[in-house]
Amino acid sequence: MNAADDSDSIWIESTRGPDHEPVCLVTFGPLQYYAPVADVRQTAIDLVTCAAYAEMMMTLVVRVNLGADVVSRFAADLLSGAGRRYFGAKTTVTMLPAGSTKRREALVLVKRGSQDGALSPDEARAMALRWFAVAEATESDQLVSEALRATGSDEAAAEKLFGYLRELRKDREP
Repeated sequence: MNAADDSDSIWIESTRGPDHEPVCLVTFGPLQYYAPVADVRQTAIDLVTCAAYAEMMMTLVVRVNLGADVVSRFAADLLSGAGRRYFGAKTTVTMLPAGSTKRREALVLVKRGSQDGALSPDEARAMALRWFAVAEATESDQLVSEALRATGSDEAAAEKLFGYLRELRKDREP
């Protein structure tokens, strides 16, 4: 889901919102939206959790030979027991653990509005690492921004610095 020209690709970067608050810019296909750092972190945790649930579900179907319908109800019961209907956040993406019994593989289904896609558990974990890194960068940028403001730096210099930081981070993306 991270190929540059795929309509279902998901990208995330550190930025500041229109109100200069620290947020992450998420691009999912044609959708572009801001997400709070706390929601980005929670989504990263949920990506890892969904990957583990999806692998567990496929183990129950493939190795333990439980029926897919039984495992699906089991997963739904786990979610509802935790007071949830899905993982993720409305401000980022929502997701569910799933599996393809035909292909015998675990999947993490992701959705935001009209966009949806599927990740392998390894892709979900790699995405989680990226989202954690971007959340950290966003908080770091906020601290730098506050330091620049406190030392009297002008806004143009700050914007130039943040533009440069974004370019450096793009070169280091996993």
